[in-house]
Amino acid sequence: MDFLDKLAETARRQHEEADLPEWLVEEIVALSASPVPGPAPTDLYRLLLQQVEDFDSYAGAGCFGDSVTAATIAATLDRLRNRD
Repeated sequence: MDFLDKLAETARRQHEEADLPEWLVEEIVALSASPVPGPAPTDLYRLLLQQVEDFDSYAGAGCFGDSVTAATIAATLDRLRNRD
């Protein structure tokens, strides 16, 4: 399994297990199937994978300090799409 396949599979798993929003899963799967053109921004892809792994639908509510919100993941996806 290559990195982008792992990213897509992790997003699907987090949707099933942690309620990662379906619209984010769709965006991540689409990105995995058709990566951003140009040199691969590996640091952003690694960050995205880490964020998806750490997603928690209750992030920011209480003592879930290492959790990541859907908004954080969406911002990383925006950075990938809009990089110069």
